[in-house]
Amino acid sequence: MSRGLERKLLIAGSVWNMFTAIITIFGYSTWFKSTGTQSLQNTAADTMFVGTQLIDNVTRVILTFGLFIFVGAIVNFLIARNIRDNEIQYKTMLWIAGWGLLQLLVMDVIGFVLFLVAFVLYAAKNKAIKLTKSKVATLS
Repeated sequence: MSRGLERKLLIAGSVWNMFTAIITIFGYSTWFKSTGTQSLQNTAADTMFVGTQLIDNVTRVILTFGLFIFVGAIVNFLIARNIRDNEIQYKTMLWIAGWGLLQLLVMDVIGFVLFLVAFVLYAAKNKAIKLTKSKVATLS
């Protein structure tokens, strides 16, 4: 069975993850840092120091999260390229399920839907491949 639709969904999910990662890294982290420093301008020196440290730490977490999603997008793209037709790849299925659950945990609804549909199609085609192979084995 052709896995073309799963490939397309994984590539779409990968592109979506790259887009959100770039927005997170360049847009959100910059906005967070500038907004945080603006809010600390009229505070006492000790509060400003603690606030600046907190803003820097949270900005690092935001950047790390963005890089994690970006690397995951690259992995998803590579997995989409390496999906083989008429073959059941259990590690690929586990990866799609795990990444879809991660998308749900971080409340990325679009990413979750893309990976959920890819997982359901992948699992359904796995069932069809198993049935086809068992029928071929009984006919032989």
